[in-house]
Amino acid sequence: MTDEDTELAHKSHWERWTDDSGPFYRSCAVWPLDSGSEPTTTENQDRPPVQFTTGITRQLLRHLPTVLGVSMALYFGINLARAVGTGEVQLVLPQPTLRGGAVLVGGIGVGLVWAYLVYRLLASVISGSGMYRSLLFFATALPLVAGTAYAVYIALIVTGSDAEPALTVQAGYFLFVLVAGHLVYDGLALKTENLLTQLKNSSIVSQPAYDEFYTELTAVLGDTLTIGPIAIPRSAAFALVVAVGPLLLPVIVSPWAGWGEIAYVVYAIVTLFVIAMLYDVFVLVYKFTDLLQRDILRYQPFHPDDHGGFRDFGRFATRVNVILVIAGGYVAYRFYAEGVLNIPAGGVEPTLLGLTWVVLYIGPIAAYASLALFWLYHSFWRLHQKMEEGRQKRIEELQRVTESDDQQPRQDFADLDVSATAWESLREAPTWPIKRQGLFGILVIDAVPVVITFI
Repeated sequence: MTDEDTELAHKSHWERWTDDSGPFYRSCAVWPLDSGSEPTTTENQDRPPVQFTTGITRQLLRHLPTVLGVSMALYFGINLARAVGTGEVQLVLPQPTLRGGAVLVGGIGVGLVWAYLVYRLLASVISGSGMYRSLLFFATALPLVAGTAYAVYIALIVTGSDAEPALTVQAGYFLFVLVAGHLVYDGLALKTENLLTQLKNSSIVSQPAYDEFYTELTAVLGDTLTIGPIAIPRSAAFALVVAVGPLLLPVIVSPWAGWGEIAYVVYAIVTLFVIAMLYDVFVLVYKFTDLLQRDILRYQPFHPDDHGGFRDFGRFATRVNVILVIAGGYVAYRFYAEGVLNIPAGGVEPTLLGLTWVVLYIGPIAAYASLALFWLYHSFWRLHQKMEEGRQKRIEELQRVTESDDQQPRQDFADLDVSATAWESLREAPTWPIKRQGLFGILVIDAVPVVITFI
């Protein structure tokens, strides 16, 4: 095996196909500092045929920091103004005077000049390094973390029938969308698209079986629905058909509450986007399980990635699991921050009110536990079975060759060139797509949202 072949074998395809680099929280674009189109690398000037999502859903996902920032400003700004108007929040302002107004105007002017000078000095450095993406991510995430913690604190200290969720209770929801959205765009869009495209040229898939699967994949992922002259992503159409009615029902049947209704509409639009992303994730996961069911993947016992050539699949499975855990953390937070305060006065009884409470707050926890078990089986365990089957086939092949007097065992990555019988060296070949310590950590983390809900 040449040095070039070894380097290619070691190379991971779990990387972005764009020329963006850095951690996951630098994956999304920041408008207007970034262009609307996705920049390609110098080696690959074309977008991969496989697309996790397309059209308006992809644009919203790519520009998530801007979209979420505007949505949060509208939602929390309107709710804060309403709370001040109803007296729920007391806002004490100093008595306006001519001197105070002059100082305020002067301070604002000096602040704007200072901000412009700092921008001019750091613009080239920050733009070139992508630091502005990190700054925006953490500038958005930290206040949301504070608001989430405050909502939990209020839920723990407030008791009685008049208890209500904190004004910042939806901070946890926006935090979930922020973090999960960046993970989805970084991993399930950019990196998975590159992985599925590059697999065509790898040694761990069988041709032309993978070509047939890849053709089906390009037709299913990011599919669009055409209604007359309008073409929209199928995921967006799914979200509109399934959720727009239930989301707008409170606005239709409830008395007009002024700006509060507008704040709810902003929240509903973000929810529609989340449902569309869930649809795209479901389709991608379904095709991944379909890939494992077919006889396409070829186990390489001594592949330089130390996981039989399945390392990138393990990384994909881990990314989906991380997103699932974040969703589980949000439903556990929602149980404490809203569910505990909304328990019916008579307790959880077999009534319509009690059943509704169970569906709204216990149901998501049960759904998360079921999805976590489903994913553990259909990703890590199925990959483990695939690798074990591949190792066993390889052992049987070498046993038959060893029993022949006129043949010598085949060499594979030169690791079979040992003094022991060739097939015996395969007993220690890897059969998990990730390290076992990492798998144990995944099991523990998956259990956390369920455990903290019922302690």
